[in-house]
Amino acid sequence: MTEDRRFRSADGAAELRRMYDALVDEHLPQVARRMIATTIGPVAVLSAGPRDGQPVVLLHGSGATALSWAPTIRRLSDEYRVHAVNLPGEPGPSTATRVPFRAAEQADWSAQVVRAVADRPAAVVGVSIGGWIATALAARNPELVAHLVLQSASGLGPRRVLPLVLAGALTVLGERGRRSALSYLTGPHAAPSERTPMNRDLDAFSLRTFEHFRPRTDPLPEHDSADLQQIRARVSAAYGELDRMLDARAAADRIRNLFPAAVVELRTGAGHLIGDQAALTHEQLAASG
Repeated sequence: MTEDRRFRSADGAAELRRMYDALVDEHLPQVARRMIATTIGPVAVLSAGPRDGQPVVLLHGSGATALSWAPTIRRLSDEYRVHAVNLPGEPGPSTATRVPFRAAEQADWSAQVVRAVADRPAAVVGVSIGGWIATALAARNPELVAHLVLQSASGLGPRRVLPLVLAGALTVLGERGRRSALSYLTGPHAAPSERTPMNRDLDAFSLRTFEHFRPRTDPLPEHDSADLQQIRARVSAAYGELDRMLDARAAADRIRNLFPAAVVELRTGAGHLIGDQAALTHEQLAASG
């Protein structure tokens, strides 16, 4: 059996698989687990909600899994048909293939997934790297995306390198350092006492993932403006003004310039992960643009 180089050890990979399965069973008992066959390999999807509901496709960020959308799935699935995708090459149960960050290649596999799960143009929600992929999909396959919903989306403004270097230095300090690095990159955050039991479980899973998983380090380019001009979807975007990983203001300004009808927020006091993601996503889906 070929070693899965996404993980630092086979034992760590097995631990994350067990945790993922247990947390899906505990917090998302209503979801259907699906494996979608694509040309890059199988892509795992968690689906929930009424089959005749408007399709919503959720794309998570780097180092995460579809499980990170658990509160959002629970919030949306009374109204929408929700499909949370485990991105290829990330720590979830999809193929280990790491697709290059070229718009055509990312749009190809993601279009195959959307065609398999959605019976009409979908709302596609992407956070961070998931936002990069969602944008590529909407540009290259505009017929599949009715509403492009972005949260701290990469590829629309400059990335910041120094915070990644500082976070990497913190990780050598063991669990405490990893916890600090993760909080530094994604925060500010609410106090732990304000987190729900489900969110605390997801926080613990994220920390274990950060310990066992080797994240991608290949360059993530900004999207070409000629590609972006092909987007026909309604656009909603939110960034945190204190984002340490992205130049949030530049990204927000670029979206406003390219899509004058877009609904764009730059949230005061928010970082890369913007507060209550379930509430944010519900608000964005309802936004008129």
